[in-house]
Amino acid sequence: MSASKVRVTFKPHNVEIAVPAGTTILEAARQAGVPLTAPCGGNGRCGGCRIQTASGEEFLACRTKIDQPLTIQMGGDQMVVLEEGEPRAFILEPAVLAGPAGALRHQAGIPLRDLADGAEKPLGMAVDLGTTTIVGYLYDLYSGRRLGVMPVVNGQRIYGADVISRLAHAIKGPDAYRELRGAVLQDLNQLFLGCCEQGGVSPRFLREIVLVGNPAMMHLVLNLPVESLAAVPFCPYEPGPFYRTAEELGLESVSRAICYFPPFIGGFVGSDALAAAQVHGFGERQETLLLVDIGTNGEILLQFGEQLLAASAPAGPALEGGNIACGKTAVTGAIHKVTMDYDVHLEVIGSAKPTGICGSGLVDAVAEMLRLGIIKSDGELVKASGLPPITSYKIKQRLVTGADGLNQLMLTDKLYLHQKDIREIQLAKGAVAAGIQVLMDEAGIGEKELNSLLLAGGFGNYLNPANALRMGLLGLAPLHKIRQVGNAAGSGACMILLSYPERQRAEKLSLRFKHLELAEDCRYRQQFISQLNFPEKECGV
Repeated sequence: MSASKVRVTFKPHNVEIAVPAGTTILEAARQAGVPLTAPCGGNGRCGGCRIQTASGEEFLACRTKIDQPLTIQMGGDQMVVLEEGEPRAFILEPAVLAGPAGALRHQAGIPLRDLADGAEKPLGMAVDLGTTTIVGYLYDLYSGRRLGVMPVVNGQRIYGADVISRLAHAIKGPDAYRELRGAVLQDLNQLFLGCCEQGGVSPRFLREIVLVGNPAMMHLVLNLPVESLAAVPFCPYEPGPFYRTAEELGLESVSRAICYFPPFIGGFVGSDALAAAQVHGFGERQETLLLVDIGTNGEILLQFGEQLLAASAPAGPALEGGNIACGKTAVTGAIHKVTMDYDVHLEVIGSAKPTGICGSGLVDAVAEMLRLGIIKSDGELVKASGLPPITSYKIKQRLVTGADGLNQLMLTDKLYLHQKDIREIQLAKGAVAAGIQVLMDEAGIGEKELNSLLLAGGFGNYLNPANALRMGLLGLAPLHKIRQVGNAAGSGACMILLSYPERQRAEKLSLRFKHLELAEDCRYRQQFISQLNFPEKECGV
C-alpha cells in the first residue's frame, strides 16, 4: 500500500508538488526544482535553509517533515553577481573560422555542423560556472563584439553551498549524481536561451562554448566520475582539455555547438583559476604575482621567477555567510558593510531591511571588533565588563549573553554575531592565510618580494582590503600592493573563446604549474594552527 501524499506549494514560484507524508521540506523543494538554499547540504549544521510558511511560522527545511498540506513563502531576494573583470589585449582569432565557400571549420579539427542560414555569423559563449553563480558572455565570433551577458544562480545550491557537500551527495549513487548534473544542465540551458534572447539572436547560431570552473562543477557537466575528487589526494578523473558536442552533454538548447573545457591545474584548482592566470599574464610577465580567489575553496596562485605554484585552501562557506547564525549570501537584505565607533553602523544590499550578514560584512565586523577590543587575538568575544572604559555605552549595550551562555554582539535587535560565528571565521581565515604562506614558503619569498596581490572573484571584489589585512586573511601583504581585479575567470574565459592562440597558451600554461596538495602537506597543518589567531595589531597598512 502506497504512503499517503500531501501537497506542498512554493510561493512566489507557484510550484505545487505532492510528496509522501514524512518527506522533508528540503527534499520536496529538490523534487519540485525550487531553488531553496541549503548551505550544509541538508545536514542540519548551519541553519541556512530556514524558511517561512504562508502563516508566518519558521522552520528548518532540512529537518521539518511534512504531514499536512503546506504553503512555503520563498524570498524574492536578488543576488549580487560580479560579471566584469580586468581585460587584457589580445588578437581576435576565434577557433571557429570560415572555410572555402563559407563553410565553417574549427582550428582544432573538430567537425562543425553548418549554420542554418549562411547569412548569419557564428556566435560563441564564454561561461564562468561558479559554485554559487554562473555567468555567460555572448559574442559575435567574427567581430569580437559582446552581444549579451547574463548571470544565473547555480541551482545546485540546494545540495550544499560548497563543492564538498555536493560531492558527498553525488557519490551516494547514480540517482543522486543525475540530480546534481540535471540541476546544472538546466541552469546552463536557461543561461544560453536567456543570453541569446538578450542579444536578439537565435541559439541555433551558437557554434562554440567555452566553460571554465572548478573541477567538481566541470566533472558534473562532462558526466565524469567524481569519486577521485571526494577523497585525498583529490585528483581529477582526467586533467583535460576536453572537447564535447553540446548534444552529447545534454545541452539541448544549443545542440549545434562545440563545448571546450580548458584543462585543470590540479586538485581543486580548476580551469577558472587557469583562465584568471592567463588573463593576468602568469608565465609571461617578469613580476612576482599572488592571485587569490576566495570562495568555499580559496584558489591561490603564485608566480616568482620561473616558478608557478598553485593550491586550493578549504575555506568552507563561512566567508559566504554559511555556518553563520545570521549569515546569508550577498542578496537583497544582506549587511555588506559594517563600521563601528560610538555605535554600530550598517549598509545593506538594496537599502532594504537587514535580514542577515554576508561575507564582506563579516570581514568588516570582525576587523572593527578587533580594533575596539571586542574580540581578543585568540578569538574570544569579551563581555561588556571587559572592555576599556573609553568604549561607548551603546557598544557595551550590544554585548549580551546568548541562551547558550556564550557571548554575542547584537548588530540589530534581531541579528547578531555569536562566539561560534567568530570561531567559524577563524577557521576560514586560517585556511586561506595558511595556504598563502605555504606557497610563499615553497617559493622562498616574503611579502616584500610581491609586486601585486590580485584579489579575484566576487568576495574579493567587494571586501575591504584593509579590513581583510586587519583580521589576518591575506597574511602580511602591504595594502598598496593589493588590487581587486573582479571576475578574472570570466575575463579569461572570454579571451580563450575569442583567441585560439591564447587558448593554446593557456593549455601550455596549465602544465607549468606545480600543484601543492595542502591536505597532505605538514607545513600547511602547522601554518593553519598558527594562523587561527587574529593579528595583535594592524598589518600591511
